[in-house]
Amino acid sequence: MVTDFASALVSRNYSAAIKHLDAEIKHALALNGSTVHQLLCNRAYCYEQLQLHRRASKDYEEAIKKSNASGNPSPHALVQQGLLLHRLKKGNYQAEAQKLWQQALAASTPYTNAGLVLQAHKLLNNPSAITAALYSDFPQQAPYEAGATANGVSTGQASPVTPSQPTANGTVPAAPQQGQPQKPSTALARASMPDPSAAIGLAVTQINAGKLDEADELLTSIIDDTDMKAPNLGAHVARGTARALRRELQGAIKDFTVAVEKAPFFADGWKRRGQARSALGHHTEALEDLQHAVDLTPDTDAKAECYTERGMTYQKMHDFARAVKDLKQAVKFQPKNLQAWNLLGLCQTSMGDIGDGIRAYQKVIDMQPDHREAWVNMAQARKELGHVAEAEAAFKKALSLDDPRSPGIHAMRVLAQMKQGLGDHWAAIRVLSKAIDLDNNPERIQCLFLRGACQHALGYHDQAVHDYEKSFSIDSGNKEKVPDEARSQQFLAFYQKEHALYIRKHLDDPVLSFCLDKELHPIFKEQWCKKAPPTHEMILRYVMQPPFPSDLLHTTPADKKQVKQLVEGADAIGAVLVNRHQGFLPNKRQLRMGGLAALEMAQTLRQLVVERQAGRQVMVDTAGASLGGFDAKTGQHEFSWRDAMDIPVRWRQISEPNDQVIWVDLLTKAEFEAGFGSHTPMFSGQTKCVRYYMNFGRALRLMKEVIAQEGHTFDANNKPVGLASEDKQAEVQAAKTAGDMWKAIGKDSWVVVPIASTSRPRHTMEGTRLTIVKLPSQPDAYEFSIRTPVTPPRWKDFDQEFHALWELLLEALTSGNKPQIAHAALTYVYYWYNFMPLARGTAVTGYITLLAIFLAADMPITSYIPKDYQVDWEAILARSPTPFIQSVSPWLYPPAAKENPLHGPSGQGLRADSIRADVELPGISAPPGGTSSDEEADISIQNDAVQGSLTSGSLCSDGLATAQADTKAAKATSKSLKADADDGPPRLPDVATLLNTMRKRLEALNGPELPRI
Repeated sequence: MVTDFASALVSRNYSAAIKHLDAEIKHALALNGSTVHQLLCNRAYCYEQLQLHRRASKDYEEAIKKSNASGNPSPHALVQQGLLLHRLKKGNYQAEAQKLWQQALAASTPYTNAGLVLQAHKLLNNPSAITAALYSDFPQQAPYEAGATANGVSTGQASPVTPSQPTANGTVPAAPQQGQPQKPSTALARASMPDPSAAIGLAVTQINAGKLDEADELLTSIIDDTDMKAPNLGAHVARGTARALRRELQGAIKDFTVAVEKAPFFADGWKRRGQARSALGHHTEALEDLQHAVDLTPDTDAKAECYTERGMTYQKMHDFARAVKDLKQAVKFQPKNLQAWNLLGLCQTSMGDIGDGIRAYQKVIDMQPDHREAWVNMAQARKELGHVAEAEAAFKKALSLDDPRSPGIHAMRVLAQMKQGLGDHWAAIRVLSKAIDLDNNPERIQCLFLRGACQHALGYHDQAVHDYEKSFSIDSGNKEKVPDEARSQQFLAFYQKEHALYIRKHLDDPVLSFCLDKELHPIFKEQWCKKAPPTHEMILRYVMQPPFPSDLLHTTPADKKQVKQLVEGADAIGAVLVNRHQGFLPNKRQLRMGGLAALEMAQTLRQLVVERQAGRQVMVDTAGASLGGFDAKTGQHEFSWRDAMDIPVRWRQISEPNDQVIWVDLLTKAEFEAGFGSHTPMFSGQTKCVRYYMNFGRALRLMKEVIAQEGHTFDANNKPVGLASEDKQAEVQAAKTAGDMWKAIGKDSWVVVPIASTSRPRHTMEGTRLTIVKLPSQPDAYEFSIRTPVTPPRWKDFDQEFHALWELLLEALTSGNKPQIAHAALTYVYYWYNFMPLARGTAVTGYITLLAIFLAADMPITSYIPKDYQVDWEAILARSPTPFIQSVSPWLYPPAAKENPLHGPSGQGLRADSIRADVELPGISAPPGGTSSDEEADISIQNDAVQGSLTSGSLCSDGLATAQADTKAAKATSKSLKADADDGPPRLPDVATLLNTMRKRLEALNGPELPRI
């Protein structure tokens, strides 16, 4: 009587045979496992017939291990594993196979099958025996047998069949024409192999050799012959694999579907179909298939592969949390799975868990030091944390692993972005130039745009315009050829080009004679801020900037000695601007900009006080001011808070024109009335935003406070969402995550943070909006952010407040009461941060204003912003100036600001004859050094930026400031500052006078190291 197992083998239903063997193996292992090695060999044989060679190899390997442990090594397993190594051609397969066959002979006993002993001997001593064993079903004159190499291993190359040599079906093929490839047809190869398993074996060899078309044709022939009786599982799996490799994913899915329908317990079929579905973007179905594979396979390596594939699928869906969970399972089952570790790092950094991501990348690098992708990912993660030295070293390592003739373009571009972020635009240009010169650069648009932006910032406008024009002209008529990021940068390149031409037109005009915000059309600025394509209305209304003049002016540069003195002082002052939280880079250009802007503003404030003391009104030309609207270009007006803020805004606009620093009220009327404003996420999707997530907990608590007080939020249509009930309040107060809060509210919504007016008792103003929305494009994804729409009513309210605050500030400066000045300064910037009147740049211009006011009062700020502390957010999350001042003053206030009670007697004021008095100011602590993450060290100022501290200084009667640096890096500054006078602190030049044109300002920012504009 034939058993079910034998029946399955005879009928070639290998899947059914495997099912029987699975049960027997489980039973044998539950006993003592002494006979399990033969069961494993039988299952391996079945896997081989299904062309599942890796599974077969694992079973032979386990059989060898089990038989060795029992003291009776299995020659059968050793022989078959050696043959399988030759079939798979893995690693040093020939030497490994020889070793296994030697072990087989050594393990042979009188009880060993004699034929098996002879086969092992032949395999060791006769290379042709290997080919014969691999293709044992081939006829003796099979055309592909003639393709053996010198060592007896088939190369898959066929020798021609001569006309006198009949094929298996008795026909004689025509002789090949001279010059034609002498290669047998697939039909001929198929006809020469009546047993389908031999033909499938050949097809698998072709697939491994990359001959996918030939393999597909051969397998299709087998399927056409056999599927009329019953689907051939091995043929469908092999053809599905070939088609997947050819990206014929629909066809691959059909083949794998046949496999899983015929053998639903066959895990590999589910896994392969899941992979194909994932590649096609059918993510839900892919995940279901891969889960079937995980449930069906007992093999840990196979589970690891499935979990890795699931992790990749979740990553494509931006479901990073589930991806991390699955990838952790993958590396648990397969600790040396480099792909899983690298993907795990990517998903962790995508969630904002950058430290965890770095540790995952390090695992990959420890196991494979030349893993280029891990080095690139490591570099990007280090960059995000502000670990500049480590990031640059990682980028260089990644690039060193490339072919010098074809380095990694993406790594070069990200390295250039980091250089730009450090304020080293010249270095960024050098990197980008190398990338742009390479052939077949897939990121040419982005590289051209970025190089143009760097040249634009440095004032090399002709080169910038050239790059911008090349950037937006590449494949501009074919959207499908241009990726979304590149397409967006092409639009931006148009606006940047126009901005560069505008600045070039005014390069040598007095800075105070024109205003970018007024002269660039509102609709142009609106589209520029949105990075959107030009609209029909803009095309009709916007007048293009004129091209470069053919005769460039040769202007006289500013006095080099004075510029050097001014820049060194500005570098020392601006050094305290550095933000030492993750996500921020120490940008030497922005720090210098901040110092120059603070000096100019301090000098201006000093002059205002002098004029105020003399009873004179200070008037300014409206043409160069942002006040008055788009059409206000003539006449004069009294200097106001808006004119004061124009100083840092103007500096911020030129230091990095790639950022759209624009006064919101000077956008189009429609956009202003609609509430254009800032939008800063703390948590987006499943990502903790690197820079701002530190504020998430406080912001969520503040939202709860507002909901408890107001009893409602507002929805997307600005209608109240009632939350006053006890149950709803309890649910809101219990929320710990953005998802919890959204579910408690039940829809997208926002609350306004009410802030108290200083000048109008009991008047409440609109602070920021805390907003929570569900993201439809990502599973389990929510965004929690601050959004601050700036509307005409809100602008009017803040404008009224600032007129009063400005008067209080000037009164304090005139009085000379330093604690009062400090209080007025912090109050002023508190409202500035909450106002957010700029499309970008509100935070840095606010802190520059603080530096300027304290500098004007002869008490320069000499302390660095604490690590993991953000001054603007301290203001935004406070409902009045008091808690903001309480948070900031302990570390920021110089000693002079703490000397007298706030409401004590006023000082004598900042008289012209008192400004040159010798005043010893406390030195600031040396800037934090190093960027190593090993000790979580603070970020230092890079690239030879001045790392000095102010030790003494004063302002002169004409509004001049002085500063002295006392560290080694600032010795040159100290020496030059002390050289001017022996009777007191030296004078710094007047910024507005010395740097009175855009060219001079840009060259001061660039420093003497770079070529003149």
